[in-house]
Amino acid sequence: METALVASGLASDRYQFVGYLPRRAGELRVLAESLASWGGTVVAFESPRRLPASLRVLAGVLAGRPAAVCRELTKRFEEVVRGPVEELAERFAEPPRGEITLVLGPAEASSSGETDDVARAAVTDLVAAGAPRRAAAEVVSRLTGTPRNVLYRDSL
Repeated sequence: METALVASGLASDRYQFVGYLPRRAGELRVLAESLASWGGTVVAFESPRRLPASLRVLAGVLAGRPAAVCRELTKRFEEVVRGPVEELAERFAEPPRGEITLVLGPAEASSSGETDDVARAAVTDLVAAGAPRRAAAEVVSRLTGTPRNVLYRDSL
């Protein structure tokens, strides 16, 4: 675990180890949403077979978050692939071989309170115009960088 944390190159002044990621997509989504605004690094183990699906779920919730897939650490075919979680989801569309440790970098602080206010207002306007709340929060999140779960929660 510590080797992956160091090899990832991601900030590690505060980190949380969550063990193996949940197998079910819904449970993983709930975990990802709870970690979306947490300011520390997250370290998790994952099965090579489940890695592609897990990265897709994480990319849907934590788009833009820096991450690293660490494979076969301290072994002959050691590999560390870094990038935004959605790029890693594309890179690992097929299951890799070996032991996998996934490191999610810290959530970036919101750029400004003004951006967050504009983002919240945009979600409210879209919902008032008939857009589904979840879709509105997702679109505005992609455009502004404000966490999707924050926008959704604030629009209730």
